[in-house]
Amino acid sequence: MLTTIDELTAAQKAGVQTLFAMTNEAVSGFEKLAQLNLRVLRDGTQRAMDALANGEAPGIAAASRGDLSVIERAALYNRQVFDIFAGTQAAIVRHATAQYEKQIGTVQAELGDAAQRAPAGAEVAVTAMNSAITAANAFYESVWKTVQQAVQTAESNVNVMTRSATSGSHAA
Repeated sequence: MLTTIDELTAAQKAGVQTLFAMTNEAVSGFEKLAQLNLRVLRDGTQRAMDALANGEAPGIAAASRGDLSVIERAALYNRQVFDIFAGTQAAIVRHATAQYEKQIGTVQAELGDAAQRAPAGAEVAVTAMNSAITAANAFYESVWKTVQQAVQTAESNVNVMTRSATSGSHAA
């Protein structure tokens, strides 16, 4: 295991670097979401100002013209929000997965070294530890696949919603 101060320090440094990387990804996602919201607010305000400049009430003017692009804009906004969340989540998971794989590799290497130096009769304990690590890896893989399926399902639902909103607004 971690036997020297340098090894312990390196492990802690790697953990902190991973935490900072994941935090940076979260902040970046928040910045993208804030930029999107400001852009949508600015565009909506500009449409309202244009309608007022033409002497129309903003919402009534769009409805009287049969302008259903509001639905399309809402669907596009929802799609963009989902893309920001999905991208941020994927980046955070990449960092966490890399750290997890590095740590598992270290543990397995240390366990192998310990097995080499272990006294006779310790094979049962080494086998139990290997089994525990294998089970933990299998659990991690199953959780990872479940998360990926959930993200794919959510993305599919957003795509269907976007297509139906767009086609519904064109049909009207």
